[in-house]
Order: sequence, then structure tokens, then C-alpha cells
Amino acid sequence: MPDEAVQGASRIGRPRRGDVDQALSLAVLELLHSGGPAAVTMQAVAQASGLAKTTVYRRHPDRSALLRAVLDESIGTPVPPPAGTVREKVRWCLREAWRQMADVLGPGGLAAVIGDASPEFTAVFRSVLEPYDRALVDLIRADVGAGLLRPEVDADAVVSMFLGAYLGELVRRGSVDEQWLDRCLDLMWAAVAPVQD
Repeated sequence: MPDEAVQGASRIGRPRRGDVDQALSLAVLELLHSGGPAAVTMQAVAQASGLAKTTVYRRHPDRSALLRAVLDESIGTPVPPPAGTVREKVRWCLREAWRQMADVLGPGGLAAVIGDASPEFTAVFRSVLEPYDRALVDLIRADVGAGLLRPEVDADAVVSMFLGAYLGELVRRGSVDEQWLDRCLDLMWAAVAPVQD
């Protein structure tokens, strides 16, 4: 059999595991963005992904497990920010947090979390987001300890204000652009940067 025929034959039949997982993730995120967690049913995911419902259930026993798996994969594990100034590191961490709200949750997921429309989903999202939250708070505290930020800076308050800035702009304008991140960082930086002698 020619090489092309062998390669073609390997593509016939069941989709590869990675392809199935990717199709499931895309379907879940699309449904979550548009309709929130209530829209993410096993039936809806099967239909949106083009996969059989049995395939969805083979990988995830229920909707909660499916949502957690997709959130875990989409948000990922926090990694240290790239080398740079304190401001550049804070910006990078902030951009990651905003990405999760925009790209992972989308309008439907954000509305559900803010309104606590699905306490189960809210708890899952917060548990998945918690390592990022902790990493950003720890980064700010470490920079305060090293004298790179003002000693009175409240790291928890700073993180909440940064996240709130995203939500506030979304409510006011309906979208959040990249320039808004830098404008917020400029304002916050004036409050947290060490006073120069």
C-alpha cells in the first residue's frame, strides 16, 4: 500500500483522543460564553461538538466534571511571570487574570459568577482561579517585602481592584480593550509604587 494510503487509513474511524478533547473544550467554552453554565448540558455539548453523547459521557461522568476539566485546562497552572520590572510582572499577571475572564468565562460565564446563578459553577470557577489569585497576591507581597512597592500596600485589595476594573469597564462599555489594562495599571501604579526620595 502506498504511504499516502496508509496515512489516510489512519485518519478513518474514531477521532483521536486529543481531537475529541479539543472539540469538547471548544463546545463547552462556546456554550459558556453565550449562555453561562446553565447552557452547558451534556446534550448541548454533544450537539455543539458533533460528538455522540456516549463519547462525552465516556470522558466525563457528568456536567460538573466536564466543566471542571475544561476550566482546569483552559485556565491552566500559573507560571512565574517573565523577567522584567515589577510593573511588567504585575501587568503580565493582570493580563492573565483578565484573559481568564474574557476568554474562558466570556459574558455568559461572568454573568453567572457575578449573579451566583449557579453556586456549584461559581465554586468550581473560584477553586480553579484560586492559584492565579494567590500567585498575584504573593507576587505583590514579595515585592512589598523587597521594598519594590510601598510598605503599606494591601495586596488583596490591589488584586480585587484590578479585577473590579475589568468588570467595571465591561459594564460601562460592553467590552474591555487592551489599552484599558494599561490605563488601570497607570492609576494603580501611582498608588503602589515606592515614593522616590
